[in-house]
Amino acid sequence: MTPDAIRSLVPIRCHYGPTAVMAYLILGERPSLIDSGGARHPSAEIAAALRERGVDLTAIDTIFHTHGHWDHSGGTAEIVAASGCRVAVHRAGVPFLRDVSAHLDGYATSAARSLGEHGMLANQRATFDQLWGGPAEPDRLLADGDEVDLGDGVSLTVVASPGHSDDHVAWWWEGEGVLIAGDAAQGTGSRPGSGPLYFASVRDARASLARLTTIPFASLHVSHPFGRLGADERVTTFDASAGRAFLARSVETLDLIEDAFDAAIAAQPGESFPVVAREATRRLVVGDRWPLRPDPTTGVPPNLAPTLHTLWRERGLESTANGA
Repeated sequence: MTPDAIRSLVPIRCHYGPTAVMAYLILGERPSLIDSGGARHPSAEIAAALRERGVDLTAIDTIFHTHGHWDHSGGTAEIVAASGCRVAVHRAGVPFLRDVSAHLDGYATSAARSLGEHGMLANQRATFDQLWGGPAEPDRLLADGDEVDLGDGVSLTVVASPGHSDDHVAWWWEGEGVLIAGDAAQGTGSRPGSGPLYFASVRDARASLARLTTIPFASLHVSHPFGRLGADERVTTFDASAGRAFLARSVETLDLIEDAFDAAIAAQPGESFPVVAREATRRLVVGDRWPLRPDPTTGVPPNLAPTLHTLWRERGLESTANGA
């Protein structure tokens, strides 16, 4: 990145559990955020980062979301209350901003529901208000190719990149060669011992990864410290060469997961999803391409189960007698 881009783009690491989510402050003529973290992050890491740049939450003009999941939109309501800022999200992400049930009946409880873990499900429902700060109303609905002018030479383009979620978009700052890919590329996942999360479609995720590789970025920025095949270090910013390698390794990780899953289906014909998911996990552990820590109760890492269940759906197994 050029010195201007470094000054204008401020990564904000917002910690939760064993990992973190990134928000990005963009200091154009109208200070804006890409994503808002979870419910507690606006008054903590985000506010601290803004203070270091001589601004506060009241200065935010717009929150541009990569997607509406709680760790990217959970702080939006608080920032809107403080600043009256505008809110932009892809049309498919509107339910996530408006309605808690879009989270709790969908991606946020996917692992618990697909594995039949009723205790886990009850706990997730009981504690979700600690993660999501309440509803916010979008002012702008984003579509692929939309351009956003923030002034001072900062112009961003929306790049639709579904797969992790149907509403996912990346942000391309062509003038500086900056690509903010969000959760579109996940390597081996954001949590040590687990896997990448593609809740909506693995097919779409592959297409999105292929599309991102065609963008001539100079730096790639992602939303979590994702793991990578063949590397111990977890980072959120890559130069051009490392970024392209990360995209390629993200595809390779999906190849490994799909191969293990299809082998598990062949080895366990007619079995339920939890049985197939355990067998796929066992094969990945034996393959030892990255460190996996299966849950002692389910035999499946919680952050791998949703991607496995997406593959289950995409192979038409959801409606089988033992499915889901």
